[in-house]
Amino acid sequence: MESSPPWWQTLFAGDLFQESLRRWMPPEQTRAEADFLEQTLKPAKGAPIADVPCGAGRLSLELARRGYTLTGVDLCTGLLEDACRSAKVEGLSASFEERDMRDLPWPGAFDHAFCFGNSFAYFDDAGNRDFLKAVHSILKPGGMFILETGLAAECVLAQQFQRRWYALDDMYCLHQTRYEPETGRLISTYKLIQNGRMESAQAVYQTYTFRELVRMFQEAGFEVVDSFGSLTRESFQLGSPSLWLVARRP
Repeated sequence: MESSPPWWQTLFAGDLFQESLRRWMPPEQTRAEADFLEQTLKPAKGAPIADVPCGAGRLSLELARRGYTLTGVDLCTGLLEDACRSAKVEGLSASFEERDMRDLPWPGAFDHAFCFGNSFAYFDDAGNRDFLKAVHSILKPGGMFILETGLAAECVLAQQFQRRWYALDDMYCLHQTRYEPETGRLISTYKLIQNGRMESAQAVYQTYTFRELVRMFQEAGFEVVDSFGSLTRESFQLGSPSLWLVARRP
């Protein structure tokens, strides 16, 4: 009997789920994140930067508008088509490829890279380490990598888990989460409703403490140089909504 594909291959395939991702982040959030990336990476104009995974390219496109050269990687065909279309219409220096985020065949090609939007910890421990090693391999010496994740244990375990409804224009999303202490996994279920249509999906994320993440980065060859608990550079602490971990390839 054939095994089911992993959740991260099926979650983003649904039309409603893809549409929810297009609507989730307001433009001002994208601009704030791009500001943070510019201020932290301090890239030279035209610098090659990798966005892994990139979704519909919201951050890649914003950074390309600011004069950088972006390469985005994602598995979702529909979202990549959005990104390619926008880059072509605007004449931006941004390209997008459909591939696994652990499959990055460009050794030493990028000045910098980033992974935003809770896109880390999709895999088991070995797969997550493979992702960090892949990012390390595409950076030039001295290249910087920034990981943003709300799935650090210090973020997750300070929450009160409950059912939440979100309104995205005429679309509604029901999000429910539970934590498995025995595995350290976060199980999220989503129900999306729009005009009588409904999609349900589940995601399984592996959580890590800040200390464990730092160790994983070091094992992948990175030097961790900074960490923040907000886009305004507050210190990361228990209860921070997200972690921004800044690392360098020596």
